[in-house]
Amino acid sequence: MKECSVTTSDSKLIAVDAYCDSFRELVNDRTGWKENPAQRLRLNSDNDWSFVCVAMDILGDASLALHNFFKFGLDGPTRYDETGEKYLRLYGLLSAAYIQQQAALKLHKLMNCTAQKDFKNQVDKLEIRGLRHQLASHSLDCLDLDDKIISAYVPVRFDLRGFNCTVAENRGDRLVSYDLREAVTAHCIFLLDLLDAIYEKSYKTLFKSETARLTIYQGRLKELRVIKAGALILHRGSPNSPRIVLVAATPNS
Repeated sequence: MKECSVTTSDSKLIAVDAYCDSFRELVNDRTGWKENPAQRLRLNSDNDWSFVCVAMDILGDASLALHNFFKFGLDGPTRYDETGEKYLRLYGLLSAAYIQQQAALKLHKLMNCTAQKDFKNQVDKLEIRGLRHQLASHSLDCLDLDDKIISAYVPVRFDLRGFNCTVAENRGDRLVSYDLREAVTAHCIFLLDLLDAIYEKSYKTLFKSETARLTIYQGRLKELRVIKAGALILHRGSPNSPRIVLVAATPNS
């Protein structure tokens, strides 16, 4: 068997992808591409079906952006030291993480999951979300909710590279450096908890009277939680007979 290793960052994002793919499979199984998908998913309105579809697409699209960031950092896949690309990638990264969070929170609400306020409180504390507000949304009018003070923020150009971003507050009153890879990894860990709650609530609600399907999705959730914990699941032959291989994450360089 070929050896393989992944970083902690990669393994968390791979797990996010696994949850997203599994939720889409669950939705397709339940709707069966028949009429009244909103009713079959027990949504509150017919329009909510469109929001479910778009949220699933956003989750996957944003993951592609985050995978690229983990691979190339802010510098990108180029041999040039291009400052403009670093800015584009920084703003794109912050936006990708934010819209992925919003899509997952929307799905959580649409599927009538509990603890919505708790998850909203958690996401507001994420470093990557705070950076999005400071640098890619409210750079000149960012409100500190604790101190009720409005400040201005800008990334320090000469320190913008790799996975590092240094942020200046106002005219350099305060400088803070951030490890963006660590910030995105924390984002992925939050998403995993949120997606886990969505998946568990959804399959138990949508298939509560179908014993066979409940068993299938309960087994799938167990697989997902193994991946969430940092393992890879490799299928040999039929996907119904999975072979689980634990892979230790390598330290981030």
